[in-house]
Amino acid sequence: MTEPTRPPTPPAGANDDPWAVAERRSRAVEEPLDVLLLTRNPFPLLEVRNPLHRTDYRVMLPAFPDRAVALCTCSDFARRGLGTCKHIEAAARWLERHPAAPAAGPGPETDPEAVWAEIDRRSDTPPRTPLPDSLAWRRGGATLYERAGSPYLPKKGKNEEVGRGGKGRSKPSPSRGRP
Repeated sequence: MTEPTRPPTPPAGANDDPWAVAERRSRAVEEPLDVLLLTRNPFPLLEVRNPLHRTDYRVMLPAFPDRAVALCTCSDFARRGLGTCKHIEAAARWLERHPAAPAAGPGPETDPEAVWAEIDRRSDTPPRTPLPDSLAWRRGGATLYERAGSPYLPKKGKNEEVGRGGKGRSKPSPSRGRP
């Protein structure tokens, strides 16, 4: 019998700024984030909504309770390279507090071993052109979206509220010094 494939380790430098990680955890508690468990199989997939900003993002926790390989669709997660964001922190905290909560829908039947094998294959195959580490890790992580079925696919028709300033310009919101 072969040993099960383990999730890949995060890239060097992830979670190396404890103050930034602590700030994301703090924001996950302070902000009014709504969490919806979409499915538990093959791994927890949650939708985290912010009713004040009218945003929602998908969070995947393939190695829950370990957050080292968690993924979020928000721009903070993609740009900062911390390996976490307030949505991941809120989702993990919610799952810890609601271990037996039912999922909103049935999860697709997926073989986790095959998914991790594909992630390993993509991670070990060099890209045609050199990529920064942040993009190289996304190549393998994209497998989670591709293999998981319909609840994992991006939602269509995201409505963006348009305010004063002309067509296509969104309402400004004060960041209060937050990234």
